[in-house]
Amino acid sequence: MSVNMCGKKANVVGSDGFHRMNFLYQASVVMLNALPTCPSLSSFYGTNIVSIGKKLQLKLDPSLKRTMCKGCKVLLIPGKTAEVSIQKPMTSKKKKRQKKYNKIQVWKCLLCQCVKNYILKSDYVLWSEHPVPST
Repeated sequence: MSVNMCGKKANVVGSDGFHRMNFLYQASVVMLNALPTCPSLSSFYGTNIVSIGKKLQLKLDPSLKRTMCKGCKVLLIPGKTAEVSIQKPMTSKKKKRQKKYNKIQVWKCLLCQCVKNYILKSDYVLWSEHPVPST
């Protein structure tokens, strides 16, 4: 339960689930830093985070979701559990459209070899970071 401006407790849907997911994410970070040779423990915590989110129908924040592997659910830390590279822009193969794409950031998990691609745009903002319109 969280406290609102009037000092009363406000009911937030899924707050207990969010607290558990946050704790497991922090535990995953601590264990991966403490035992870098055993990333399977971090993967176990990541699997629990995803299963809690599915059971309680809660969305994981995109900034946290981007740091987890889609395959084995381990935290992606460059140099420890992931390899990061940037690919050159590609051009489409159709002659009618010569659209030039932006650079692509490629994250490759060193455990399961799963690959995540992100298009790099200078003006891109995540949906969770959009400013709330005031009325």
